[in-house]
Amino acid sequence: MRVVLASDHAGRPLIEPLAEVARSLGHEVLYAGPMTGDAIDYPEPAKALCEEIGAGRADRGILLCGSGAGVTVAANKMPLIRASSTENIYTAHQMVEHDAVNVITLGARTMGVEPAKEIVAAFLNAEFTCEARHRRRLGKVLQIAREQHMNPMYDLHETGQRIWLDYIRRDILDNGTLARYIDELSVTGLTSNPSIFDKAIADTDLYDDEIKALSASGTTDREEIFFALAIDDLKRAAALFRTIWDVSGHTDGCCSLEVSPLLANDTDTTISQGDMLFKKADTPNLMIKVPGTPEGAPAIEELIARGLNINVTLLFSEAQYRRAAEAYIKGLERRAEAGESLDNFSVASVFVSRWDKAAMDDLPADLKDKLGVAASVQCWRAFHEIFSGPRWDALAAKGASPQKLLFASTSTKDPSLPDTYYVSELAADGTVNTIPEKTLLAFADHGEVTGTLDKSSIEEADRTIEACKAAGVDVDALGERLQIEGRDSFNASWHDLMEAIDEKSKNLQTS
Repeated sequence: MRVVLASDHAGRPLIEPLAEVARSLGHEVLYAGPMTGDAIDYPEPAKALCEEIGAGRADRGILLCGSGAGVTVAANKMPLIRASSTENIYTAHQMVEHDAVNVITLGARTMGVEPAKEIVAAFLNAEFTCEARHRRRLGKVLQIAREQHMNPMYDLHETGQRIWLDYIRRDILDNGTLARYIDELSVTGLTSNPSIFDKAIADTDLYDDEIKALSASGTTDREEIFFALAIDDLKRAAALFRTIWDVSGHTDGCCSLEVSPLLANDTDTTISQGDMLFKKADTPNLMIKVPGTPEGAPAIEELIARGLNINVTLLFSEAQYRRAAEAYIKGLERRAEAGESLDNFSVASVFVSRWDKAAMDDLPADLKDKLGVAASVQCWRAFHEIFSGPRWDALAAKGASPQKLLFASTSTKDPSLPDTYYVSELAADGTVNTIPEKTLLAFADHGEVTGTLDKSSIEEADRTIEACKAAGVDVDALGERLQIEGRDSFNASWHDLMEAIDEKSKNLQTS
């Protein structure tokens, strides 16, 4: 665990003794804020320490002043911070076990060094219990925080849909942007893909220092360099979502890392790479992203059977979605037969807007921009059919959670559409919408929840699909084509990404 310490002038006598406690317990120690000066106002170290946690660079904080009161007040104004002060050992561990406190505040003028060391040891040794009553209570605390930011994203969250961010770049971690999205825009998870990382790494210098360091240390394989960079980002992001993961009972609060898209038609290597990445990240709320191709389905089943969290990507049609759901259920059934727990989690990512871009020139005006929503709604109906009935009920009784339907590719491609179109059209309880940053900010600014999916949505979707077929669109064939084109697009981004890493490695070593 990474533990950050900070103090005003009055708390400094405790800094090093408490840092040594953290080190003795095997934790990495960081410092934040001013370390010298005769008079340091307590909000300064409080802000500096909390920014380290909000950036995912630290997991817990030890914050000091004269009494412990001032820094507590300041820390609790920062995103994702739950700070509490104590002068006894019981509260030091109970505040973590019951309340997931991530910053302990102490007063150097109110206690001696030895009691402070015992209190900090109890705090650092404690873990959130995840018992139902504590998850329920902490969930209500998170709801209070969301209610401080009543905006369209809050309205969407209240439909029962969970909002994930389809974007990652190191600066949104470093500058606290992701923490603010969680705190203010009800974001509860994050997805990534090769295209996102290609732009992040190739088009900025944010990763140059780490690429140079990895190359200098002898890491020359470009895939290995990429996965080191990606895992670093996603571990930090996952730390910000960890409380959501715990409170949700491990059905939300995830970050996704995709296997190489070049493996979309290679079952065995997908399995070995997915397993390797999950173990390397060693992060409970990380998901491994696997394409839902015919060759991907047995890999999904195997990885679920091994206990991994899986995001099935590149799904377009109901047939593809059903194949992914079947692989998930088979994997869980294998775990049940082996007597293993059924607490791993999965989502099935159905791509929406690419349908409409592909069919734009083949449909009359009254059907334009309707196929993507219709195909997605048919998958939503299939979700309810699959995750009900005796077969699923037997797994649910053993603790399994449904594979959530996730709507992806929800930015608009047609400039004549509202930029929030697909988000508004696909609000649905129990689902996830992973939203690109630009669309997220647009919906937060002027989006509107006009309703949620229901029986009438299914009837309208069926009529739309039939009308598209009557207009000459082979919907089934288009779904298969879109999956292949999606694979090829990610392959192109992957090749660009590998070339960018090669070029940066050479140039940075030369410089």
